[in-house]
Order: sequence, then structure tokens, then C-alpha cells
Amino acid sequence: MHAKLDRRNFIIDTLGAAAGLAAGGCVTCGDEVGRTYPGWRPGELDIHFIHTGTSENTFMILPDGTTMLLDCGHVKRRAPGYAEAIPPEPSGKRRAGEWVRRYIERLVPQREIDYLMVSHWHSDHIAGIPDVAESFRFLNYYDHQYPNVGQYRRDVDAKDFDTFQKWLASALKDGMKREPFKVGAKNQIRLLHDPADYYKGVFSIRNLAANGVMWDGKDGLIDVAGEHVKATGEKTIRENALSSAVRIRYGGFTYYTGGDLEGDFVGADGKKFSYEARVGEVTGPVVVCKTNHHSFPAAMQDGFIKAVKPQLFLSSSWSPNQQNILSLRRMTSRENYDGDRVVAYGAIPEFKMRQFAQNGLANFLAPAGHAVVKVNPGGFAFRLYTLTSHDESMRIVGIRDFLCC
Repeated sequence: MHAKLDRRNFIIDTLGAAAGLAAGGCVTCGDEVGRTYPGWRPGELDIHFIHTGTSENTFMILPDGTTMLLDCGHVKRRAPGYAEAIPPEPSGKRRAGEWVRRYIERLVPQREIDYLMVSHWHSDHIAGIPDVAESFRFLNYYDHQYPNVGQYRRDVDAKDFDTFQKWLASALKDGMKREPFKVGAKNQIRLLHDPADYYKGVFSIRNLAANGVMWDGKDGLIDVAGEHVKATGEKTIRENALSSAVRIRYGGFTYYTGGDLEGDFVGADGKKFSYEARVGEVTGPVVVCKTNHHSFPAAMQDGFIKAVKPQLFLSSSWSPNQQNILSLRRMTSRENYDGDRVVAYGAIPEFKMRQFAQNGLANFLAPAGHAVVKVNPGGFAFRLYTLTSHDESMRIVGIRDFLCC
């Protein structure tokens, strides 16, 4: 897994891929649709957006082989009609975390994952993590609140929260390391298998926000939640707004992920503002954007979208309400920014697809299934693989190539 990367071959592969794209080719040649996903190679950045129909789960393999699981949830109860519209996949015979664990087992041979990161305490983001831990040992851990766990707590499922905290205490006792997520830091989450610094200056992770504190884009921080509490007298804040957010940069490729970040706050001046838009402004344009809060209408507002301007949106789905005309129109509107873009949902019910087609939005959609972003060595281009989520074959059902600039 952590194979040594030869610098000469790295340069040759990168230049060769660049020439192929310039000539109208692709990052990996040949028609791969119908074949099995090829897996990770040294120098590539793989982002697996794993669809289960009941959770949000992202597994990453960084260019040097460093691995990271960002959220893994499980939703036990859904309103009538939701299970029929977006069923658990591959089936409801296992919990979402079990399916994610089996998915990761097909990707990596070792049974250690370098980083576990929790964006916020909602069940669809944390309840599956103990299931993954049945096969994998996590080495390093970050969440959005430590050491102030429970601060501002409002809308958290008490049972799932307590279950996770008990598992966390056990994992820490077994040697997993935990430290505070430092907002504004660059490379607190770093490449762990790159002793020769092949990627120094090429790869970085910037901590953007957590627990209502955001980076100011320079050398400072803004305690947005603290200002809001002081200005309004409110002592609790919706958990979504407390989500942690990071920006990954690899060459010309950039990726934003921010859990369920959304909402308005009141500033020190007493004026209301969009927290999501402010985070988007310090994030800046990215190539790929995970949608905030599953692209519910309260998230993915125009201000945020205008700031990040991605070519590809990734959106997990376990409710038909997360796939709505309003949000999709905002994400695809040329009034927000120019250029082509694609939206990848994990699942698209037939009645939703009919709505999107009737409103001229269907052409923006990638095939449904697991979305895998594979960034080429050097980070100048990437390929979107869509893998079937109906079974565990890792069969490719769709491919699309992108340039990062």
C-alpha cells in the first residue's frame, strides 16, 4: 500500500498523462466501463464518496498512501416513503458502517487507517464508525469540538452520541491519538508516508472551520459562534453549523468538504449574515465540492456557490428532500458562475429524475452510485468514476474526465 514512489517514474507518468489529455485522451487509457475499479497507485489522490443510502462516508487515499476516513454514519429511522425512494445499498441486511468497512477492505491490504475525522455529531455521520473499527485500527483522530465536547449542543441523538463516545474512549485507550482540530492550520493533517518530501509544496490540507470558529483567510480566526451567542443571548447552536471543514490542495486540484455546514449567524455588529457564504469566501474556488448538508435547500446558498465555483459537486443522499429543484438550480446556474459542472448524487429516484428532466437539469447529473474522484499524479487532472452501489463488485458504470485548470 505504502509503496515507495520513484521520482523519475513519477515525472514520466505525469508528463505522459498530460500529453494524453492535451491530445484529447484520458488519465487512464481504454474503455473501462463495465470493468472493475483499478485501485490506487502511488502519486494518485483517490476520494471515495461511498453511497449506502443511509449515511455520508468519505474514504481517501492520499498521494503517498496516507489513508483517511471522514465521517461514517447510519440512519436507523426514516420517515415513511424515504426507504422506498432511496433504499439502503447494497441492501438493508447490514448496517451502513458494515458496508463501508467491506468497501474499504477491498481498497487497502493493511488494517490500519491513518486518520479518522468526524465533521459533527449527527448519526448519519458517526454511527457507522464503530462498525468500521471491527476490521480497522485508527491511528489519529480529530473532531470538530475537542476539547470542548458538547459545547453549544442542541440537536444530537443522545443514544448514538453516547455510543460513539464510549467507542472513542476505548479506541483512545488502545492507542489511537487525539488532538484538537486547529482551525486555520495548514498540514495539521499531513502526509505520513512521504519521508523524501516528494509532495512538499504540492500537497496540503487547510483547516477552514470547526465548532463555529473559522479561518479569516490570513493569519487569524473569527469566533463566529461566540459572537453569535454574545449578540443574541442564545446558548445552543444547531449541530450542522458547528461542522468542521477542510480544503485539500494537490497541484491544480482543490477539494472542499464541510460536513453539514450551513446557517445564519449574528455578528458582533448585531447584523445577520450567512456563515456558509463566509466560509466559502475563505475557501475560494475549488475543483470539487462536497455539498454542505446533503444539498438541502437551507444549504448550498448562492453566496457559497459563487465563492467556490466547482466543476463537480458530490452529494450524499438518504432522503428525496436532499435532491431538490431549488438546490440543483443554484448549483447549475450560470448566474452564479460560468463554466461546465456536474452533480453526482449517490442515488436518484425515478420521480426525481423526471422532475429534473422536466426542468432541464438532467444533463448536469452523473450516473448514480459510488462516486470516486481519482486525481492524477501532480494534480492537473482527474477522473470521476461511478461504481455500482447495487452490489460489491466495484464495477464501473460511468467515467468522466476533467482538467483542473
